[in-house]
Amino acid sequence: MWTYVQKSGALLHDGELVGSGYSGFGEGKNNPAMQAVHDVGPIPRGRWKIVGPPADTRTHGPCVLRLLPYPDTNTFGRCGFLMHGDSVESPGCASHGCIIMPRTVREQVWASGDREMDVVAELTPQDA
Repeated sequence: MWTYVQKSGALLHDGELVGSGYSGFGEGKNNPAMQAVHDVGPIPRGRWKIVGPPADTRTHGPCVLRLLPYPDTNTFGRCGFLMHGDSVESPGCASHGCIIMPRTVREQVWASGDREMDVVAELTPQDA
């Protein structure tokens, strides 16, 4: 199981740290309290399905993974979540809720074959 931590941007697989990135924009970046704010807050907490295969897009770059919420995940009316790379022109400003990770991490996510991810506010001992 993959775990993404809103507050730190950490991405873990089966409790092991794999990479670090961010989700959200401006004051919403890695800010769990703003998860309900459209185009600002991080991806909402809950369980997500990682959908592929990875796509190469003009708008979000190479190796983009779609993230779909499970039915019991409250998205606060938000949609269109992806895991993609950072902006080359404005690093640190590519997310309006998507998870931003280096390409090597996204490739590792897909290669793992594990298609489930829990998004949590903070890391707890049970997540580690």
